Amino acid sequence: MFKHIVSWEFAKEDKAKHLIEMKTLLETLPALIPEISEYEIGLNVRESELAMDMDMVSAFSDEAAFKIYSTHPEHRRVVEALHKVTTNAVIVDYNT
Repeated sequence: MFKHIVSWEFAKEDKAKHLIEMKTLLETLPALIPEISEYEIGLNVRESELAMDMDMVSAFSDEAAFKIYSTHPEHRRVVEALHKVTTNAVIVDYNT
């Protein structure tokens, strides 16, 4: 299993609106990209100077399936939208 985790920090302008919009947009991907085995989006609920605003935990059968996902046009469309409203992202990829 290949895991892909991303955490985002959102721009302060219209942050609450953008969080909901991007969460909703991300949640459309499993129905569009069959290579996704597991997928969860979470919004931060705890204030901390170390906290990010939103997190995605996803899993794929292997790294080849992840590569299909990462180049899929629907995934690319969501990434472009996220780039417009986020200021930072952290990614962790690993095999289990």
